[in-house]
Amino acid sequence: MTGKGTLCSAIWFVLIASLATLAVTSCKSHSHETTEAEKGGSHGSEAVHPIGGTYCLETFAQGTGPTKVVHFSYKRSVSDGSFKEYEGDLLGDSLDSTIREKRVASDMDREMAKDKSLSAPEVVDGFVVTTRTLHSTRNDRSGWTMGWGTAVQGFTPWSLFVAKPNVQQAGPETVGDFNAMKYSVDTAGQGQLEKMPLTLAGGLKDYTIQGTVSVEAKQRCILQYSIDYDEVLKDGSQRKTHYEGSTRQ
Repeated sequence: MTGKGTLCSAIWFVLIASLATLAVTSCKSHSHETTEAEKGGSHGSEAVHPIGGTYCLETFAQGTGPTKVVHFSYKRSVSDGSFKEYEGDLLGDSLDSTIREKRVASDMDREMAKDKSLSAPEVVDGFVVTTRTLHSTRNDRSGWTMGWGTAVQGFTPWSLFVAKPNVQQAGPETVGDFNAMKYSVDTAGQGQLEKMPLTLAGGLKDYTIQGTVSVEAKQRCILQYSIDYDEVLKDGSQRKTHYEGSTRQ
């Protein structure tokens, strides 16, 4: 094998290993995190920093249904003008969701918009805006999982934590009616080797992640966050994405 081939193989090995780590980390049990938290001390605090994978919508939906409405709001906006917004109300065994998206129109969108018989969404100023609602009930297992899973996977910044950005405990706070621990997130000072999982996966030259995350004190799920993700592409151009989310009773 040539030297170039060896280098390429090494890069792909690192990428595959990093993605495998993400899959394992995302499936970490809440009981393990709680056990680590109970150990206390600086080591315990570091061990349970928010990894971006467990949001309270998922935790609450998989547990006993709340007896009063809990509202979840997740938003993702990009510097090109596109956005994704999720609003959901969870009560008992019922989840009512509204999803609103604005995306750059494709050639197919433009062609379909010309045919009125298709009832396709309009293309306005180069964008397509859609709104849809979803009613999920716990007795419909696949629909229930889709109800909360779509929001967590598509609207939150969980995937940004594959490269383990620096996270520091900032102190306790109250989020709505919930007791929480606040953390700051900042990739300042991290080198390219530490950033490699995301730069390789995204085809990036560099990136920064900055913001705050608030974690529910007992169940260790993410209640609230505000994260800025700035990417530098291979050609030197930049793309900025802002994530924000909240949980309220």
